[in-house]
Amino acid sequence: MTELQLGLVGPAQSDDLYHFTGRNGDRPSWVPADIQQMTAQQRLERILKERRFRAFAPFGARTACVCFSESPADHLGHLIRTGRFSPWGVVTSRASLLSIGGGAVAYVPDTVYERFKGAGLEHWAVRTGNGSVWMHEREWRLPSSEEGRGIGGLRAILVGDVSWRPTTVVVGWEDGSTGQPLPGPEGNPFAQPVLELPRLWRESQVWVWDAGSGQLVKHAPGVLC
Repeated sequence: MTELQLGLVGPAQSDDLYHFTGRNGDRPSWVPADIQQMTAQQRLERILKERRFRAFAPFGARTACVCFSESPADHLGHLIRTGRFSPWGVVTSRASLLSIGGGAVAYVPDTVYERFKGAGLEHWAVRTGNGSVWMHEREWRLPSSEEGRGIGGLRAILVGDVSWRPTTVVVGWEDGSTGQPLPGPEGNPFAQPVLELPRLWRESQVWVWDAGSGQLVKHAPGVLC
């Protein structure tokens, strides 16, 4: 695949795109209740375990999308301090999202939004009329089926607590009496699961939001395992 040439990124822009699992506010009623009731940490944990994003249609749209916010460091702090989002989620890049069909949404007047909607492209636009105050999200979207999309081009995992770890997952089986690996639990009374932190956690950078300093502390892969 040819590498995308994106040109310059200015200080008001960012190559970091955040998929927050802790957006504070209303959610579309068509998002399943079990997902709506999860904490930000639980949603992040599911993404890390399943290695995919679930997708749902945003407000005013019919096409399911995975949503991201373009956030330079200062803007990220603004979103968190104002309570718009909590510091939990995953981070990718503009190039990664563009390479798989994602892109930035257009913020347009109501009359222009209706033209997007008439063309079946309302998921690529957010209206800016009365009662619509979403420009702070600097939103990007990745259209997807409702089954979601696998995670590719992951830049980092965002957490709000340096002591937090996702629940371990089963990565294999072993004989508890000998420590020898097994193909599965069947036929051995001493079989026990081998548990590890999810692969994405072990192999990704982890960015921790430090509420005291209002800064990100970036840890190399494996440091917080």
